[in-house]
Amino acid sequence: MEEENRQRLLRAATKLFAASGYDNVSIRSIAKEAQANSAMISYYFGSKQQLYDAVIRNQMKSLESFLTEDFGAMDPREVFQRHAEAMQKLHRANPAMMKFICQEFSNPTEHFDILIKKMAPRLYIALAAALERGIQQGLFRPEISVRPAIILWLGMVNFYYLNQNIHSRIAGQEKADEHEDTYLQQALQIFLTGIERRH
Repeated sequence: MEEENRQRLLRAATKLFAASGYDNVSIRSIAKEAQANSAMISYYFGSKQQLYDAVIRNQMKSLESFLTEDFGAMDPREVFQRHAEAMQKLHRANPAMMKFICQEFSNPTEHFDILIKKMAPRLYIALAAALERGIQQGLFRPEISVRPAIILWLGMVNFYYLNQNIHSRIAGQEKADEHEDTYLQQALQIFLTGIERRH
């Protein structure tokens, strides 16, 4: 019962935060959406900020799983493949995630710290290490600048989901879903082809 209550509050908070942003959502409105008492939020999460952090953590589970993998002995190209798969799982399970990210792009707040200060640096370090290892192993071009390449990769992986509303309205949701796997496979192929060393 307790876990059911907690999940109900998480679902309500996710819906409202994604639609209106952190500052425009009240504890009372979350409780009303969840058909719960406001005191339950304090009981299960402590505060509105902690509830928001829990919402972000809940949506980032597949990325957290990716970040706990041991990449040391893994082919660097496989690391990018695994990351693409993790992002696909993340976006499929959490269609509201891009709304959170877009809100932060257009109106940055300190409330997104759980992702910006804790998750994003770990992700960058993991991907940058794979890229640097690939350069050292002679798989990737030695002149590649790591930081811009990682920014480019992150943009490619997320671009499909950023524009999902637009292309689903043009082609229909069924067609948009059909193209998701193809897009990610081609994005990975184009990225790796671009950084691969020419022998």
